[in-house]
Amino acid sequence: MSSGSFRFSPVDLFIGGTKIVIIDPHNEIVPYWFKEFLRHKCSLIVVRIDAHHDMFHYCPALPAREGREKFQFIARLMPYLQDYCQEKVNEGNFTCPGFHYSVVGALYHFNPQENQIDAYGRVSGSEMIDSPRTAEKSAHPNQRKGKWIVWDETITSLKGQSAKSSPVPQKITLNDFERDLQDSLLPTAVGFDLDGLYGNDDRGPPDEVVKKRLGGVRRVLESVARPAFICLARSQTPRSYVPEKIVDRVQESALGLIRETYG
Repeated sequence: MSSGSFRFSPVDLFIGGTKIVIIDPHNEIVPYWFKEFLRHKCSLIVVRIDAHHDMFHYCPALPAREGREKFQFIARLMPYLQDYCQEKVNEGNFTCPGFHYSVVGALYHFNPQENQIDAYGRVSGSEMIDSPRTAEKSAHPNQRKGKWIVWDETITSLKGQSAKSSPVPQKITLNDFERDLQDSLLPTAVGFDLDGLYGNDDRGPPDEVVKKRLGGVRRVLESVARPAFICLARSQTPRSYVPEKIVDRVQESALGLIRETYG
């Protein structure tokens, strides 16, 4: 499959009662987040297993919600979310609107190449605290007029500049992560980008590299006792982040670990 040659159709399957969704660009997880938000009537904990944080901003805002109750507003948006996630956001900034509409309340990012977790907000009992905050701007530089979602620099500490700004995370250990989630009954969505197991810039025998990195991922998954769903991102379009020739093998390795954990 050449990058950008066609759009991959999402695939749904179940492993041990856990829903698995296979998508291509990671931003196509957005409608699944919103659907779970409506089902549980509360913000989600997102666990990201990924080589990248995907925490940039500057996204078009969805239609105004003045005078609408929050869940009613989101329900009315559902028919438009597929187009929004495919055309209005990209694989680097799709998380920002999740926080903006309170669909995401806390996010834990684990890069399998490292041994720590970057926390954007934390779970504290039945609550989520210290989440990065957003704001709306009336126009994006060099773009058409409209409402744009950005991180609110007056409340949230940022690193980087312009569209490459992202919140400064709290760096925590895997032990901290386990403690945060061990007694939580809040819905948790796992986003598993396959480039965290083997990306285009990685060197060495793919099977060996993937096997080593799955060890850290295993501990992360075992800390999520009841995921609402797990999303696997193949990351082949609009550009490839995983070598095309091995993406199917990497996907099967990820599914194998999920079966061992939840099957």
